[in-house]
Amino acid sequence: MDVNAGVASGNEVEDLPWLVEIVQKEVSIPLMLDSANPEALKVGLSVYRHPEPPILNSISGEEEKWNKLFPVISEKKCKIVVLLMDDQGIPRTIEERLVIAERLFQRMIEAGLPPDHIYFDILVLSVAVEPDAALVTLETMKNIRAKFIDSHIICGVSNISMGLPGRKLMNRTFLTMAMAAGLDTLLVDVRDQALMSSVYAGRTLINQDPYCLEYLKAYREKKILL
Repeated sequence: MDVNAGVASGNEVEDLPWLVEIVQKEVSIPLMLDSANPEALKVGLSVYRHPEPPILNSISGEEEKWNKLFPVISEKKCKIVVLLMDDQGIPRTIEERLVIAERLFQRMIEAGLPPDHIYFDILVLSVAVEPDAALVTLETMKNIRAKFIDSHIICGVSNISMGLPGRKLMNRTFLTMAMAAGLDTLLVDVRDQALMSSVYAGRTLINQDPYCLEYLKAYREKKILL
């Protein structure tokens, strides 16, 4: 479950640990602590109680952010979302993103983080402003999946449709394409029945649901939107 305390007038350093404690009283599942503020992630982690390590969202190749947060990640052996960007911003090419992925992967492995604790965030841009954004993202995913076979791929699927009408249709279509390209970790609204229907169908089509068992179960439970 993603826990994000970012609001326009809030103070994440105070709000994130408060929210983590509130959520932990209601659910007993691992959490993703989500903030662009390294200090907020540190204090959020200090009140985290689940035996399974949390996912921290996120770190990147930005040196200042890396230097603040990575010692905590290394010490606590957290799982971590790694943004494919650095101090120059978000790369526009597949090659530049892969260079950043390789550099950050090596730094984390050298620090003792296991490959399966690493979640690469491809950083999806909107096709409304970057016409090749979907193709660049999908090709980057394929390369990441081939090179870092034990690590994970996550992305903000809904970013692809920013600025467009009919966003849910665009998001669902892109999601199934991304799953086929290697996306294995989804940050989605599980209450969106149409989107979750695409997840069930997509998993079946890429052979992650042998004999369609999950799909058929979801259909019988009326979770599939036709």
